[in-house]
Amino acid sequence: MLTPFRVRGGEDASCSAGGNMPVNGMLQLLTFQRPDGTWDEMGRIEHVTWLETFVAVVDCGGFSAAAENVHRSQSRVSAYVAALEHALGVTLFDRRHRPVVLTDAGEAYLPHAREVLAALDRGVVEVESVTGITRGSIALGSYPSASAAFLPGLLASFNKKYPQVQVHLVEQATVDLADSLNSGQLDLALRALTPKQNTAGLACRPLWREPLVAVFPTDHPLAGRPEPIDVTALAGHPLVTIGQLGTDIEYETHKAFKAAVCPPHIAWQTDQPQTLANFVRAGLGVGITNGLAMRVSDTTGLRVARVGDPDHGRTVGVFWDPGRYMARAAQVLLENMLSAPVPDGTVACPYDDPSGG
Repeated sequence: MLTPFRVRGGEDASCSAGGNMPVNGMLQLLTFQRPDGTWDEMGRIEHVTWLETFVAVVDCGGFSAAAENVHRSQSRVSAYVAALEHALGVTLFDRRHRPVVLTDAGEAYLPHAREVLAALDRGVVEVESVTGITRGSIALGSYPSASAAFLPGLLASFNKKYPQVQVHLVEQATVDLADSLNSGQLDLALRALTPKQNTAGLACRPLWREPLVAVFPTDHPLAGRPEPIDVTALAGHPLVTIGQLGTDIEYETHKAFKAAVCPPHIAWQTDQPQTLANFVRAGLGVGITNGLAMRVSDTTGLRVARVGDPDHGRTVGVFWDPGRYMARAAQVLLENMLSAPVPDGTVACPYDDPSGG
């Protein structure tokens, strides 16, 4: 149903609930006609950042997570949402709940806020198609070994080609990256395909494969074994590996031991490659991890040897949420990631384009 409105200083018009609001440096002041025929003013929405912040709080599940996502202080995020609520004359979030939840007014307003932001992004794409200049901000997720081995060369080249694009690197444990994509905190994420937790519904392009490796002192009894070392030879040693104790999340190392039908003795787990190497150097166990993790670490005094069947290695890909609008800047970064050379010691994954292109 059409709702009559007037733009201050303009002519009467009609706009559906999903219609476009005029934009001229800031969103304009509108007056809406009530059912009784009277007109009432809606406050001026002065900054698009108010809408961006509102949507970020929804997608991230709270003010603190949104502050990290939009790279602003929590007090600034709260102020922007409060300013938007004041302009609309409603409360958008029920702050008594933890995490906060949308009110009925917030639920009603959310799709329109998303549409305004999407329309602005589409406008930027149209301008870029005319000017040939790509600009914007991207949140890229990654984990330590991929960040160290793959991203420096990629981002150095990307920054030279697209100086108007700002890439924000967000490093997290592998299992957390999918959650951040699903919540909208990230545009793209570099992640191992295993574990699969929370990756359903995400799109992925595999980039490379890397072997599992064992790490031990050069005078360790395993040092005399030829490569690849059978995973069963590791089962009798205390192990230092990736992941978190006390969880049922299955990493590549767990799958390798399961396939060999030999339960591992996992003594320590960490998400930091250098920590793993240092624990091994201190005699706390034999390390087993992905090959790239040790290539980016100081392994002085240690031997790094391939382990088991290549099928039990790690496959790394780039993930994104196909259900969300991807800005041109993110599309260009994705294209560069797909065409970049893979890290030393890894093997590029073949890609069969379903379109035949």
